[in-house]
Amino acid sequence: MSSGGTAEHLLAEEELNLVWGAWVELGVSGWQRTHGAWAVDPEPLIIRTASLGEDEPRLRDEALDWCIRYPRYVSLARLRNLLRDHPDPNNAWGRFAATINAHSNVRWPMATQEDRYQPTGRSNLDSLDRQSRVWLRLRAMFGIGARTEILRYFLAVPPAPGTSSTATVSVIANSIGYAKRNVADECEVLEMAGLLKRRQVGNRFSYSLRRETSLRDLVGEMAPIRPDWSALLKVTSSLVALESFAGSAHPKALLVEAHRTAQQLDDQLDVLQVEGRPRFQQPDSYWAEVHEFGLRLMSAWGSGRWTAGDQAPAIPRSKTRRK
Repeated sequence: MSSGGTAEHLLAEEELNLVWGAWVELGVSGWQRTHGAWAVDPEPLIIRTASLGEDEPRLRDEALDWCIRYPRYVSLARLRNLLRDHPDPNNAWGRFAATINAHSNVRWPMATQEDRYQPTGRSNLDSLDRQSRVWLRLRAMFGIGARTEILRYFLAVPPAPGTSSTATVSVIANSIGYAKRNVADECEVLEMAGLLKRRQVGNRFSYSLRRETSLRDLVGEMAPIRPDWSALLKVTSSLVALESFAGSAHPKALLVEAHRTAQQLDDQLDVLQVEGRPRFQQPDSYWAEVHEFGLRLMSAWGSGRWTAGDQAPAIPRSKTRRK
């Protein structure tokens, strides 16, 4: 989807390729399919797309069209929770949500003033059979809500042979974007239904899938690359913002901002299991090192690859990002 870009906007171009590629997998009108091996998570993608706003009008218009046409696949409660971590100083989200509300029967959260807009009618979610649409398929089976997201959490990464992925309520809640109380209630329901099993260690409970093979067979073919999209887009958007800042920043200010950004992204990079990070060993060349790291990473993501070996990320579940 890249239009070329300048040296000052290479990261922005790669992020745009990633976002476009994800939307095409969901049925948005685009030029080509590049991310068929990625399982797409809609809410983080929608929030990031809205923030691009006026800078990418065609992407915004096609994403709006999809949201207006297929709101039944979007969790408004999850949007509301995830938006708490996304300031909206330019009212980009408020206008995006208001525009959807003006053209549909749903009421998206935190809407303000709608933009003038005419739906394109080009979105086409004709089937949920694609690997990349597995999380929408899961919602079609089990509905919209925390219960489905809990199952997605456990399905996202296969456990090591002979083991089961386990997690506490707190870790699950931080990952899926639902309140801890809600997740605890739904884990209890899933345990009663025989889909989860509970283990107590001290005064804490951890959960794992009880009928994992049967559930995977029911859900069907899944894309091999199943990242945490909230972490993924936090990394890309932060690096793009740093790249934009570098265009006019004093070298010392850029050094400080590059170091601050790298530190802030540590948790997200841990979640994504990204290695080979900049180490701040040579301050004078640190921005160049960060930019090279980001470009290497985002060039792969933008073209539909995960790593050099195209391996799906084995997302660790011990980090908590939401407070």
